[in-house]
Amino acid sequence: MHADIAILGGGIIGSSVAYHLARDGRAGTIVVVERDPTYALAATPRANGGIRLLFSLSENIEMARHGRDFYRAFESEMAVDGEPAPISYKRQGYLFVSDAGGAAQMEENARFQESMGVTAERLDPAALEARFPSISGEGVALAVLSPDDAWIDPQAALMGFRRKARSLGVAYIDGEIVEWQGDGVAARSVTLADGQAITADVFVNACGAWAAEVGRLIDLDLPVEPMSRESYFFRCADPLEPLPFIKTETDLAFRPEGDGYVGGMPDWSEPAGWNFEPSPDRFEDVVWPALAQRLPSMQRVKLIRSWRGHYARNTLDYSAIIGPWSGGLGNVYLANGFSGHGVMHAPATGRALAELILDGGFQTLDLARFGYHRIPAGEPYREKGIV
Repeated sequence: MHADIAILGGGIIGSSVAYHLARDGRAGTIVVVERDPTYALAATPRANGGIRLLFSLSENIEMARHGRDFYRAFESEMAVDGEPAPISYKRQGYLFVSDAGGAAQMEENARFQESMGVTAERLDPAALEARFPSISGEGVALAVLSPDDAWIDPQAALMGFRRKARSLGVAYIDGEIVEWQGDGVAARSVTLADGQAITADVFVNACGAWAAEVGRLIDLDLPVEPMSRESYFFRCADPLEPLPFIKTETDLAFRPEGDGYVGGMPDWSEPAGWNFEPSPDRFEDVVWPALAQRLPSMQRVKLIRSWRGHYARNTLDYSAIIGPWSGGLGNVYLANGFSGHGVMHAPATGRALAELILDGGFQTLDLARFGYHRIPAGEPYREKGIV
């Protein structure tokens, strides 16, 4: 079959790209190829769904701002045939905690965030404990609260994007890509494991943690690897005040979820590769002590469930790769390496790729510094402080 645009990968990034292209009305026929139509192993359903503006790069702030606004209106805007698309949008804030010597950087970031219109309230240990009595200020040099930030149900958002895209005429095809052919000037077709071939005028690599594997089929070098990340759902025996999404410099990250909490402590030293098996001991040995230290009431918690997902880790700088394959085949576009920020940045990424493909350049937000050119040049564009 032939399509005007073929999007490789139907997760939240690929489905956002598909939706934004189809909504515009100028894209022609759009096909999304997804190897895992149940999303059983996909990253999005296993994510925590946070949306925050506490970044040090202006592009990340603006992308997250757009994502926050987009998701706030998602339920009604993404309705299909009058049926809304609820995503459990919860505006309860983000709290960054400096407990490992990075207070100066956090303060610098907060000043910059304020200059970008972000509400970034600084809290010393006493103010932190007064604002959130369950949190211990011991060992904390500084905390920054962004009260307008939020989180969502990422699985619901993914399915909402997909459903809306399909209602606009996007075709989703189930299959694993085994060949990607080009002629030295442009990419021409992909072949699936069942033998089906799809030709297209434009291709988008939105394959998440599989991006490098698919890219190698046309000699596209992407520094993206799967990083296994363990998450947990747990309950606390003692009632606590409503908490924001908490992230510390020591990598503890969790938020309220229903009658409990969801989160964990990503291990950035985790070897690259696919690992879906939870550790039998990590919660008790590593995560629980960190929780109990920061929130003494969490000395009494009960682990309910553990699971693993995978960041699409960009090993150059942990920042996204967005734009055309500069120096490569001219009709290949990239949306890769989000390193854990894919859910919050999916709406802005979809909008940006639609602008690039249909208008030839960024129209609303210049994301040129996230372009592929920095990869072969070895020029990282990296967040400072908590990533």
